Amino acid sequence: MTLQRIIREGFVSGLIGAGAIALWFLLVDLVAGHPFYTPAVLGSAVLLHMTNPAAVQVAFSTVVMYTMVHVLAFLVVGFVAAAIVAGVERVPATLYVVAAFFACFEFGFVVVVWVIATPLLGALAWWNVAIGNLIASVGMGLYLWQAHPILRERLAKEPLSGPIVYTHASHADHSGRLS
Repeated sequence: MTLQRIIREGFVSGLIGAGAIALWFLLVDLVAGHPFYTPAVLGSAVLLHMTNPAAVQVAFSTVVMYTMVHVLAFLVVGFVAAAIVAGVERVPATLYVVAAFFACFEFGFVVVVWVIATPLLGALAWWNVAIGNLIASVGMGLYLWQAHPILRERLAKEPLSGPIVYTHASHADHSGRLS
């Protein structure tokens, strides 16, 4: 796989993830009657270093600046995800790296938000953040899955959950147990 393809897929998957979570929070904020409140809270914490939830105001400039940071962060995640998928396509057994990346992505996001926006987090429900990240991850993953038919073929032919085959007789008896 070429570097150009990894960059293209990373860009598209990053935009999918950023857009998906932004739409989720817009929906949550609309239902609560406060459009763009979530990016205003996160932008106030990240960019303005605010600590008082009562002082947060939904300002166009704060929402736009935070959205740019948000998109850039997801582009980085998209590039990393595309590079990992390219590696898995070459060596399917490294699919476990994808699971580790997903776990690190989720944990990392929660830690970053917690560290940066701790005083304001009372305004954001953790389940909203978790659902938003899950939606973004699923969207990015589905895009990358569709973009890699060779990976799908290889995993169909060589499932990762198959039996362990020992090639040296001294390592296993006839029942498959280690000796």
